[in-house]
Amino acid sequence: MEPGKLSRLIADPLRPGLLKGEVWISPEVLAATGCEPGPRGLVGFASALGADICFFHWPAAALAVDFKDLAAIARDAGLDWGLTIDGPFQRLTTQRNLLDILQEVGRDLAGFQSLLAREMEEIKEVVDLIRELEIELLVIGEDLGYAGGLYFSPSVFRACLLPLYEVLVKELSGRGIAPGWHSDGNVEPLLPDLVACGFRFFSLEPECVDLAGFKQAYGSQVSLIGGIRVDWLAAREFNPEMQAACRREISTLAAAGGLILASSCGLYHPRFLPNLSRIYRLVEEMAQG
Repeated sequence: MEPGKLSRLIADPLRPGLLKGEVWISPEVLAATGCEPGPRGLVGFASALGADICFFHWPAAALAVDFKDLAAIARDAGLDWGLTIDGPFQRLTTQRNLLDILQEVGRDLAGFQSLLAREMEEIKEVVDLIRELEIELLVIGEDLGYAGGLYFSPSVFRACLLPLYEVLVKELSGRGIAPGWHSDGNVEPLLPDLVACGFRFFSLEPECVDLAGFKQAYGSQVSLIGGIRVDWLAAREFNPEMQAACRREISTLAAAGGLILASSCGLYHPRFLPNLSRIYRLVEEMAQG
């Protein structure tokens, strides 16, 4: 594999085909495969799996190696790379109880806005740090929903988060970095605003969002990171019926172009690995006709 595939996907998001790369891999999964924690382990895991892209997460990546070395570590292994970083709301949920935060939204919206703005300032400091890096894709991780819907209304989102996103996306795009966005759950009501804001890559759960319909609606404005369902990974038997569904759904997404095949839920358990390898082999068979 040669790096540069991500550049081509960004330049032509309607070209049929796909790249492969997991957005988040737990330390337990790395350990189960004999890979060390940190960027070098992530690169080793991606290479062994046959991925095209390795995603590093801030701040763990910067704590493990010199930030400037990330590109070299990936490129030496023949991989493209991207960076993931928690968004302002996600950062809040790592510091405080989610229920307490949601209660504050209803009690003191201005205070909630201030908390988010403070977290965004720290994110912008990270963006300043990557000014010199050869990075093409940065994904903001922001879990704003669950299977049943959003944690708060679209109007709260537009008032509190969207203005912060607009500033960040303008900054990233101005530096030639494609901005991406991830969330669990059913976040479909937010997607039109996020596309209009300028986000280009979306990591979304296929169990909660109609990925094919989303891509069809926005075409070249949208590239997807995902397409692998959690029940495919967790199944004890990757049976013919499941394989057929996998082929059908991935083929549809790949034909639309701009796809980075990944599990939007993340690889959080080693038991997912056998079926992930099977899915990768299935994709290779599909490519060979």
